[in-house]
Amino acid sequence: MHWGLSGSLTEVVLPLSQSLTLARPAQDWMPHMSHVLDRSSGESAVTKPDHGRILRLDIEGMRAIAVGSVLAFHAGLPFFAGGFVGVDMFFVLSGFLVTGLLAREVSRTGRVRIAHFWARRVKRLLPASATVLVFSALVTYFYLPITQRASFGGDIVSAALYTVNWRLAGRSVDYLAEDVGASPVQHYWSLSVEEQFYLIWPLLMLAVAIFAAKRWRLGAFGALGLVTVTSFGYAVAQSHSSPETAFFVSTTRIWELGVGALLALSAAHVGRLPVVLRAVGGWVGLAAILYAATTFDGSTTWPGTATLVPVLGAALMIASGIAPTPGSPQRMLSVKPMVWIGGLSYSLYLWHWPILIAAQAKYPDLRLRWMVLLVVLAIIPSWLCHKYIENPVRFGASFRPTGRALAMGAALTALGVGVGVGLNASASIGGVVQRASSNDAIGARALLDKANAGKVWSDVKSVNRLKPLPTAATSDLPAFYNDGSGCQLPKGISKPKLCISGDKNAKKTMVIVGDSKMAQWQTVLSKMGSSEGFKVIQITKSACGFTDAAFSRPDKFRSECRTWGRLAFKDILRIKPDLVVTSGRSGKALPAGSTDPADQTAEALIVGLRSYWGQIADAGIPVAALLDNPAPPDSGESNYECVARHEKDLTRCTFSKAAGIEASAAVPERKAAKGMPGVSIIDMTDVVCPDATRCAPVIGNVLVFRQGSHLTKTFIDSMEPQLAVRLDKLTKGTFGASSH
Repeated sequence: MHWGLSGSLTEVVLPLSQSLTLARPAQDWMPHMSHVLDRSSGESAVTKPDHGRILRLDIEGMRAIAVGSVLAFHAGLPFFAGGFVGVDMFFVLSGFLVTGLLAREVSRTGRVRIAHFWARRVKRLLPASATVLVFSALVTYFYLPITQRASFGGDIVSAALYTVNWRLAGRSVDYLAEDVGASPVQHYWSLSVEEQFYLIWPLLMLAVAIFAAKRWRLGAFGALGLVTVTSFGYAVAQSHSSPETAFFVSTTRIWELGVGALLALSAAHVGRLPVVLRAVGGWVGLAAILYAATTFDGSTTWPGTATLVPVLGAALMIASGIAPTPGSPQRMLSVKPMVWIGGLSYSLYLWHWPILIAAQAKYPDLRLRWMVLLVVLAIIPSWLCHKYIENPVRFGASFRPTGRALAMGAALTALGVGVGVGLNASASIGGVVQRASSNDAIGARALLDKANAGKVWSDVKSVNRLKPLPTAATSDLPAFYNDGSGCQLPKGISKPKLCISGDKNAKKTMVIVGDSKMAQWQTVLSKMGSSEGFKVIQITKSACGFTDAAFSRPDKFRSECRTWGRLAFKDILRIKPDLVVTSGRSGKALPAGSTDPADQTAEALIVGLRSYWGQIADAGIPVAALLDNPAPPDSGESNYECVARHEKDLTRCTFSKAAGIEASAAVPERKAAKGMPGVSIIDMTDVVCPDATRCAPVIGNVLVFRQGSHLTKTFIDSMEPQLAVRLDKLTKGTFGASSH
């Protein structure tokens, strides 16, 4: 699970939240700040019995705490590893404030003006949101690798449509999205959650007002209570079974807004509680927030039961200020600096993140003090945006008519979508290398051409044509990743799926088993099966090597891999194929009984490999270990990104062959196979890295590497002649290479 910066933007980030309902602008301070009757459109107001509204400046102070904790976390400040709980504070605040507005309207008129409500949301949110989306597109275009434009362009489109949380949820479990960096609009995920709530909740309130007019508040409390309890139960379940997606999706987050909404619906009763009880509750809530922000971290299951700490803490703080409460945190939260920062919180959330992304893209080793300074300096564009974009639209007369406000919202949404689409399209513009045709992109076949004898591929500085282009590297993979077949088993599924390709009617059978490093060879082996007359049965699962040893994974995924491996092992013994070919990426595993990642060793992996391989070989089934290919260095930049950045000097993207082999799983795989009867190896290292000391990023006009150390499908397909000969030699013609 990727929780955040973790000190570096090269890891996928902790997603941020935004306060979606800011209060009146900072210039609205009054001498008696604790409780001021407010008859304008400020949204930190709560309802009085006469339907007037009281400006809650202490809520601005809560926003200041929320934004401060998240920004401290993103800046990498020590002791704020749980600063992400500011997100949860904002959810509770938004649920409370918006429900208060809706409840006041229903109490006064018996209805909800849906269009008017949405128009207010549009004026409040979209001007600043669209501005920062444009800024984020510029950051991506000028500072981030060209290979990220398509992905981040799609993120911007989703952010403009308030669906980016679902897009990020899908990416979080996409094994092949490992090279996608921190999106400059990843923090929009929480706007998406809240906007989805704002879309549904007014409609639910209106339905309750119609069908339970005489007791609408009780009906609303019951309806929302059911939604809140259901969402919380789902969140707890999903945070354990699928924490990556649970973090982002609306269904696991709505309960947090629901807690604030339920508090708003019961505000009259809460306001009659004893003053001492409310005061103590306010301080307990503040202590809960500070405790969570300073003690929770990326290992905390989220959004599970631990999320109750900041959520209930925020609710207690809000409750303490529903009525004047001497001795509560209200006075401290209502001081001018807190109110001022709280008033900027929405803009500050929007602006600080793409600024950090741009800075770390330019200076990857940015030190803590500079990160902190950048977060502080983000106040400048935040204030400018708040003063000259947000407030003029929000409070000006030009967009006061509902229809005009909604039209503006549609235009700003279209702007965001257009910017994202344009950024995506720009990925194919400006490069000096053109896409090679199939005739030009010969890849590993170039090594068989006598005209290239003695050629040093790592000395090639540039090519005119290339396939795939670096911008398309991540999509140059076997079709089964995207065809819905499920042949590459994702996280969450333990039961192996057997997929048949090649000559499906052939008597000879080859089983290929392992993780994505085995799956990358499926297309070429399937093609060979069709031409040479053998069936290929694929049993692969992302991030799970075929070994009777555990890897360092979260508990559920670790057991999931073990279960899959043991079931796959049984399937192989049942099928009794003519050959088993296996490969994997992990070079280390956990010794028996250990769960500590620090205990992982190559020896433990070797023991696990030999266990399965030996039992399969003892059953009379030959095993071929297809050694893992050399791995480019883990420098924070993928090899294909390096090619995109250095099209005119590809030598800058070469790497040490010896180091690449050492970084792969080839060494323990070779050791595991040594001396085992019935177990052989297939080594394609001299094809992937044909030079003596260095590995080239491009061979025969074909890009060699995609995500991590995976090979592009185009390059693997080009290795068919060399692979066929080695397979033929290994099996003594059982899987012949007659066509080569």
